[in-house]
Amino acid sequence: MPAAARAPGGAVVNALTQGLNQISELIGFESNGRLRRLRRSLAQAPQDVSALRALCAELRRCGRLAEARAHARAVLDANPERDLDALGELFRELGDLELAEQCLSRNAAEQPQAAAAAATLGMLYATKGDAERARAELQRATELEPGSAAAWYRLGTFHLRRRELDEADTALRRALEIDATLARAHTNLGYLLDLRGERHAAVRAFQRALQLAPGDPENHFNLGALHAEAGSSEQAIEQFRAGLALDPESVEGHYNLGAAQFELRRYDDAIRCFRRALKLQPRHADAMYYLGLAFLRKGVYDRALQSLEGAAHDRPLSVRLLYAIALCYNGLEMPRQAIAALAQAVEMAPDHAKAHHLLGICFDKLGERDRAEHAYRRSDLFASMARSRRQGARLERVAARAGT
Repeated sequence: MPAAARAPGGAVVNALTQGLNQISELIGFESNGRLRRLRRSLAQAPQDVSALRALCAELRRCGRLAEARAHARAVLDANPERDLDALGELFRELGDLELAEQCLSRNAAEQPQAAAAAATLGMLYATKGDAERARAELQRATELEPGSAAAWYRLGTFHLRRRELDEADTALRRALEIDATLARAHTNLGYLLDLRGERHAAVRAFQRALQLAPGDPENHFNLGALHAEAGSSEQAIEQFRAGLALDPESVEGHYNLGAAQFELRRYDDAIRCFRRALKLQPRHADAMYYLGLAFLRKGVYDRALQSLEGAAHDRPLSVRLLYAIALCYNGLEMPRQAIAALAQAVEMAPDHAKAHHLLGICFDKLGERDRAEHAYRRSDLFASMARSRRQGARLERVAARAGT
């Protein structure tokens, strides 16, 4: 533990006072109103781990992880004997796994027969990638307290993260046999069923979780994602909006809502959603990409190009991205730049018929008729080959149905 953990009582009081003074100073300089309120709450109750957790969550959201860790360490230094489990969990969330292990190992040692302490330590080992120690602690938790739904839930979560679906199914269902009201177990069972392709069963699991925990936005987002995958964009939008009403700062919530609006060709609505996501997380590559596509569909080529080139800095180049960039350059009457992007696209996908067709258009604009004709011929050839493949696949499906 840190040196301050061994400080006498007077030093602990001094550490608390010093931390309180530092928080008070920060309140005066903080421009974020929510952070000011959270700092004030922690200053009023410096030993309240729940107040600390709320402050750290907001700091993380603002990209100030180092500051969040510093606050957590200050509270640990001032409170070395208290709330080791809560502090350990917080350090795990903040990515400070060394301090998390110190707290949780000590907590487990002080409570050798406590299933919760073993389970929490097991989840930490899972986070660290130490699967064997994680498995041992989590199984020990279920042995210490076979009737603990929480212990079985955590064991199931461990298996689920490792894609050990049969073991995860057994543990999660055991948790629900013990406590059918454990919303988190229904949620993770929904994830498991989705991985197995059992979409309808997954929807039922998320709906049950939502009934049990109506204030948890995650279940709305999960249902929205399943509806979106099934092509039910209106239902997806309803769920994403419900989730955002509970968690308006969810980056993925705004992004997924925008994606559902995009599928319905509501480009103005989609643009607002993607911009909100980017305000919360400026380098969200997928949001930049789809924001660019939305502007492209509206014919606003300069803004589309700005977003798409931004996405190109933060995600691997793909044929779709290069083709979209080329469409922007073509719309801006910059055929040479479009050709450069298309050259990369057809190098990655030589049979991309639309890319060859756009190459023909760009060569035409430059007066290079021979190269344009060559590109058009290749476009026609690859389009014909693609139609033949689709026709062959359709005939195979018809034959398969006839055979049954």
